[in-house]
Amino acid sequence: MNFRKSIVSCFALAAIASAFGTSARAADQPRVALLMPTQSVEYWALYVKGFVKEAAAQGLKLDVKVSNYDPNEQATLVDQTLAQKPDVIVLVPVDSSAMVPSIRKIDQAKIPLVISNSMPDQKYSRYWKVFTGPNDISNGEVAAKTMIQGFKEKGYGDKGKVIVINGPMGTPPQVQRYQGFVEGLKKNAPGIEVVGSQPADWDAVKAEAAASALFTQFKDVKGVYTENDSQLRGVVTAAQRLGLDPSKLVIIGHGCDSGAVEAISAGKAYATVEQSPFDDGAYAARAAKDLASGKAPQAIQYLPNPAATKTTLNVCYSQKK
Repeated sequence: MNFRKSIVSCFALAAIASAFGTSARAADQPRVALLMPTQSVEYWALYVKGFVKEAAAQGLKLDVKVSNYDPNEQATLVDQTLAQKPDVIVLVPVDSSAMVPSIRKIDQAKIPLVISNSMPDQKYSRYWKVFTGPNDISNGEVAAKTMIQGFKEKGYGDKGKVIVINGPMGTPPQVQRYQGFVEGLKKNAPGIEVVGSQPADWDAVKAEAAASALFTQFKDVKGVYTENDSQLRGVVTAAQRLGLDPSKLVIIGHGCDSGAVEAISAGKAYATVEQSPFDDGAYAARAAKDLASGKAPQAIQYLPNPAATKTTLNVCYSQKK
């Protein structure tokens, strides 16, 4: 073999070895299936970005499946995923109650399961290894504490009327945020009374209609708790159209998105409660890697939830570069 052929052969062998190495590394990557409600909503699109970034850092091979808020479709996707036998499944339930049979199937298949964002009834917790996501009762409590603070700052003392704009009725975030908020007020400022509430399904337009009806029904409202920031924007619009000055109201949202930050900066809302979709996804990805590696991660991992007022907007994920 002449010198030129030897060089070519060496390069060829190096390329083959590299290919085998790449293949081996790919084969070693834990396979994780992520089952999502949707990616068309901004929060979930950002959640997936956070998950994908952390999955890449953790060396996970990821398969994302989307069910468009259809529990029947998500149940079918669970069956398809079980047939593929991934190392770990991460499930963001479309409907926490309807998904219980699917969660049981995953347990029976002995595939470690991370429940993310929306926790089913904890009586079923034996079927999953880890929950990551918000503590929505705590989120409501933080909103109540911030409402009390806002009343004092605006000179209303510890008495007055408050209305609530709920998310989709019966969903865990709606139920638990409302519970935490109402109980937080009763415990710490019983004179601040929730006099009415209406659902708005996380939608700004529906929130505007709901807030308009409640403002009309209940006079001299001092505060509004809206269970997400899209609804917060609808509340501000409703107040303005009815000739109410939103700066005189204690309006508190949830999520810390850029729209809420803008409203708070302009004095049109008082505060919001932080919930980072990027962290929501990243927490679930890290838990999946731990399970794939045979570790036993903490069973419940809650997201941080500080309140963001005009002076503390830097806690919001939307303000971080």
